[in-house]
Amino acid sequence: MIEKSTASIIQQHALNAIESLHNALTVSIDQCSVDEFELIRRGVGTAIGDIQMDLLELVYRQYPELNQLKK
Repeated sequence: MIEKSTASIIQQHALNAIESLHNALTVSIDQCSVDEFELIRRGVGTAIGDIQMDLLELVYRQYPELNQLKK
């Protein structure tokens, strides 16, 4: 079992990664072709989904109180 302090650190890094990916998508909106933007959007969406399902869900199963969306 992951210690709660470690789980909290993992959560923060995962949320920071999601924020960075979102920012990458945002800056690409008007800076590339529609086709390129769709590829970036799909990649960002896949990466965020993986972070949510593989990292954050592990943390939240062990420490549901860390999930701020459940409050």
